[in-house]
Amino acid sequence: MPAPAKRLTSAGESGLEERAAAEDPAACMQLGRRLLRGRGVARDYERALECFDVAAKAEDADAFYLMGKCYLKGVGCRKDPEGAVSCFEHAARRGHASAALRLGKCFELGEGAPQNDELASYWYRKAAARGETRAFDELLRLSKRAMETSPLQVCE
Repeated sequence: MPAPAKRLTSAGESGLEERAAAEDPAACMQLGRRLLRGRGVARDYERALECFDVAAKAEDADAFYLMGKCYLKGVGCRKDPEGAVSCFEHAARRGHASAALRLGKCFELGEGAPQNDELASYWYRKAAARGETRAFDELLRLSKRAMETSPLQVCE
């Protein structure tokens, strides 16, 4: 039987709440992740999103990425694919590899942005260059699909 979720009661954890209430970006990120996953606290998606918003105002790339994921799926907010793309792009331009990967997927699928394989490839390459190994598989799959849909023409 799993242990019940702990509440933020210890001195260090209540300090986290206080720092987050004072809009400390690092504390907001830590508390937001806990709220999102229900680790040590009851899940509260809306409050998690509020925490990420505070950290995003301090230009935290992880905050933009997590906000993008929430917007894309409608977690703690109404579903907003365009808002998700904006957040992913903000994070990716700050070097966030997973955001670049997710942005590539959005362009590939036309989710929150017009479908565009060139932009998908661009962001997959950025993600790969930043160490996101899943991006290599996406690039390979995308290029195979491109070869299947537009065969090479042989010059006579």
